Amino acid sequence: MRGARQQTRAATSRLLVVDASLMRAAGGEGATDPVHAHAREALKAILAICHRVCVSAALREEWRRHRSNFAQLWWRQMYARRKVVDGEPPSCVEILQDVQAFASITQSDRDAVEKDIHLIAAALAADQTVLSWDNRVAAIIRKVCADKQTLTSKAVSRMLWINPIADRETLHAWLSETGPAQPHWPLGAAVVPTAKPPRSSSRPMPRGKS
Repeated sequence: MRGARQQTRAATSRLLVVDASLMRAAGGEGATDPVHAHAREALKAILAICHRVCVSAALREEWRRHRSNFAQLWWRQMYARRKVVDGEPPSCVEILQDVQAFASITQSDRDAVEKDIHLIAAALAADQTVLSWDNRVAAIIRKVCADKQTLTSKAVSRMLWINPIADRETLHAWLSETGPAQPHWPLGAAVVPTAKPPRSSSRPMPRGKS
């Protein structure tokens, strides 16, 4: 993985959750499509800056089914350096109940959260940071977090949900500890920018059953 060791290690090794959408999008060294290139650079930064990833059983299965060739190599290198941590996610029953009860959320959105709640659960067992190209679940959880009285808001409003494609520069600065977390990353953030990600022929990965 060329260039992976040229970046400065961070003083703090964060325990991150990497969604399978990023694992699938990561292209090889020759990939120039912005989505594939930015996803690849995010994975390389995690490895080189010496951060770790938290993997639950559900997430590991998604990685296995959806990883690109580059992501498979990255995964092996992370394991070799003991940077993969098996997590024991807590129950997220209360969060699912909040989502199910929220009037402005559609049944399709409820189903999406139920299918991907393992990302939230894994992050709760780690350093409460998810790196994902798929923003749908985050947008739904943000609606619930807007009600400060919900258990969801109390549990995950400080959790960071970062899109490595749209926020590649600020993410790299944060990982390398040369820049701050962005105010729109927390799931409890009141305002989220609507800037469009780079143009690409790719689409977010289809979500299969975990």
